[in-house]
Amino acid sequence: MKKLFKMKTKRLLSLALTFALTASLAACASPEEAKNAAQGAANGAAASAASSSGSSAGTKISVPKDAPWKSRDNKPVTVRAGFAKGMTGIANQFAIENGWYEDAGITIDELDIPNPVSAFGAGEVDIADGDPGTYIPAIVNQVPIKIVSNMWRSKGAYWIIAKPEIKTWADLKGKKFGTAQATGGMKMTSLEVLTKNGVNINKDIEQVANGFYQTGYATLTSGNVDATIIHQPYATIAKKAGYTVLGKTWEYMPAYNTGVLVATDKMLSEQPDVVKRVLEVYYYANDYAKNHLDEFLPWASKYLNIDQDVAREAIESEIELWENDPVVQPDRLQKTEDLLKEYGMQKQAYPVDNVYDNKIADEVARELKLGKYASGN
Repeated sequence: MKKLFKMKTKRLLSLALTFALTASLAACASPEEAKNAAQGAANGAAASAASSSGSSAGTKISVPKDAPWKSRDNKPVTVRAGFAKGMTGIANQFAIENGWYEDAGITIDELDIPNPVSAFGAGEVDIADGDPGTYIPAIVNQVPIKIVSNMWRSKGAYWIIAKPEIKTWADLKGKKFGTAQATGGMKMTSLEVLTKNGVNINKDIEQVANGFYQTGYATLTSGNVDATIIHQPYATIAKKAGYTVLGKTWEYMPAYNTGVLVATDKMLSEQPDVVKRVLEVYYYANDYAKNHLDEFLPWASKYLNIDQDVAREAIESEIELWENDPVVQPDRLQKTEDLLKEYGMQKQAYPVDNVYDNKIADEVARELKLGKYASGN
């Protein structure tokens, strides 16, 4: 069930804790067609994510018999969750829509939380995913939450795309560059990648906070920006429309962590078994989707409202990032903090020693044979 948070007195108090925080088609023949396809993709994804019944592919995909929760009696529980949509949360949405959480005894009350730290501070959400740069300062400032695992991918799955006439990084000089945000992780990623490619971010470009997903892509196709940072599937849509792909940001920033799951201290102390069940479903579904693409792609293409070939290309172009490693690496969290400070997104780089707890993540990784427990490691 979707809910849009109302501003409550309790939340007004919690907002004080967010002072330093950083707030998801076919082949196209022209930029205008690409723009229309992008809008259609976003609308389709939103409609699919908003659906409360049935699978995007029509028939629900049953939970495989080897799912770890199948062998247990699972006490029914409701979890208030703020989960990513679109490409960022695609396999988890697959699990939600196909009833895999329900099969594990979990009713996911999926919430829209534009300000997750405020929602956690107000006690309105139990678990959520997102950028560690949002959560680390909050934890240090006594918001009662803890990082409990990585997301299914924890390296920035962003692309730099540009108008067709822009062929090299040097061609960006004197151009308008879309950083998505006025502050936060995507802007910082933009600035770091541009700097590493010889672009003077203070002199060579005009920075524009041009939004995300279809909004950001539309600013490129309309000419409001000359290049932009973007998520899939828009990089694939842009490439097919003749736009230039200048780079994949993760190739320049492999140590930067962009995705974690966070749970409340209350849930961790009172319901650690529920946190483990959530992570089991989350990671089992992501591992299953990655290793059964032929089964997953028909659902994914309908969820994203794009042609299946485009969905395959978009997903496979980032398959190296689909690491499915639950266990958080503290050195990467610290690198993230250091970069946010370096580029002025935070006044200081916070220490990360006490912001995460890998206990449950390690148990799930061992159980599902992920990360360091995967065969061959």
